[in-house]
Amino acid sequence: MAANTETESGQGPIGTWLHDIGAAFDPAIFIAQLFGFAVILFLLWKYVRPPVQKMMRDRQETVRQQLADSEAAAKRVADGKKAREKAVAEARAEAEQMKKDAEADAEAITSDIRAQADHEVKRISEHGRNQVALVRANLVRQLRTDLGLTAVDKAGEIVRNHLADDSAQAASVDRVIDELEQMSSGSASSVASSAQLVGLHAMRAASRDAALAVSEQFDSAASDLDGSALAAASGDLTAAINFLNDNPVLRKRLVEDDENPEGKKALVHNLFDGKVAPVVVEVLATASSHRWSSSSDYVIGLRRQNSLIVLTAAERDGVIEQVEDELFRVSRVLEANPQLASLLSEHGKDADKRVDLLQKLVGEKVHTHTWTLLSSTIRLLQGQAADVAIDQLAELAAARRGESVAHVVSASELSDAQIDRLSSVLGGIYGRTISVQTEVAPELLGGLRISVGDEVIDADVATRLAKAAETLPR
Repeated sequence: MAANTETESGQGPIGTWLHDIGAAFDPAIFIAQLFGFAVILFLLWKYVRPPVQKMMRDRQETVRQQLADSEAAAKRVADGKKAREKAVAEARAEAEQMKKDAEADAEAITSDIRAQADHEVKRISEHGRNQVALVRANLVRQLRTDLGLTAVDKAGEIVRNHLADDSAQAASVDRVIDELEQMSSGSASSVASSAQLVGLHAMRAASRDAALAVSEQFDSAASDLDGSALAAASGDLTAAINFLNDNPVLRKRLVEDDENPEGKKALVHNLFDGKVAPVVVEVLATASSHRWSSSSDYVIGLRRQNSLIVLTAAERDGVIEQVEDELFRVSRVLEANPQLASLLSEHGKDADKRVDLLQKLVGEKVHTHTWTLLSSTIRLLQGQAADVAIDQLAELAAARRGESVAHVVSASELSDAQIDRLSSVLGGIYGRTISVQTEVAPELLGGLRISVGDEVIDADVATRLAKAAETLPR
């Protein structure tokens, strides 16, 4: 009943609250509060809502991206599983194929090795047969060679025993001379040379012409001089050549200034007039006025002319034949003693010492003209071998006499009749007078070995036996 009373009068709790609110309600405050609430809502809407929405959108996007990535990863995992399964399958198939290929290769290699082995067996067998045949052929050849050498040795022994008799040796020499005589009758003048060119063959044409001009000038200038005057002139020319060798610049000027021959002549006269014999000045002036191929040819030409001066002196004194023979003997001695020839040829050693050594060798055994030639040649070697230079002197002496020299080596002494006959036969072959110089060499056994200039005739028994051994089949 009480409740009903409260309801009717509007004094219940709610009514009371509403009554309180109504009693407290102030429109101005309400509007202010409502405005403030609106401002707060505006601010929230304007400044808070956008970043919150953006953050929510970003979060949603991140979640979506993560979901997409998760799905992609799951897909990749699935694809990877499939790829792995496929790779495993392919690897198994490839392994199976490799196994099959390896088995096929092994069979092919085995077949190739068997074929190569068969081929190598055949090759080795063929090579073995060839080697056996080669060894057999070598043995046969060696047996033939040994048999031939034995036959040659036996023949040599028989020949030596036969030639131990002097008459047999003489007969062997006569047979060689007979053979040469047949050669002489079969061909006339097979070899010919001018005696004027002895010692000039190694020169070029210009130097040869210059040397011949010097010789002609000397022959003209020395026509009235006797042997002693010519010997003195040789000493002067030796000194002049030494002077030119010691002054290479002067020598070069006298050789190379081809455009001024008269100036070179005047220079020679200024240097040597009154100091050497007039004929020597003429020789030097003539040599300097001509053209030479080289300064060495110039010196060689003067040295050759110096030898001709002495040979002319020997000729006018009537001893040129003796000089020629002595020169030949000395050249043979040097040829047989190469160590002595080497000592005499050592240009680095003092010339006086080398001349003293030569003096001990020949002493007083040779003519004065021979010694002059030998000593001046040793002093003026200029690198030439002593034995060669002295051998050329002997040839020059023979040429001066209008002869050529034949060096004849025999196993025993030749008789005068054999020497004369040999000289005559060789003269018929070479078309000029031949002077025979002999030498004994018992090792030749028999026959003759003949040298005329650069030509050698090996007609001795030892050489023929050696050639017979060389021509045996090897």
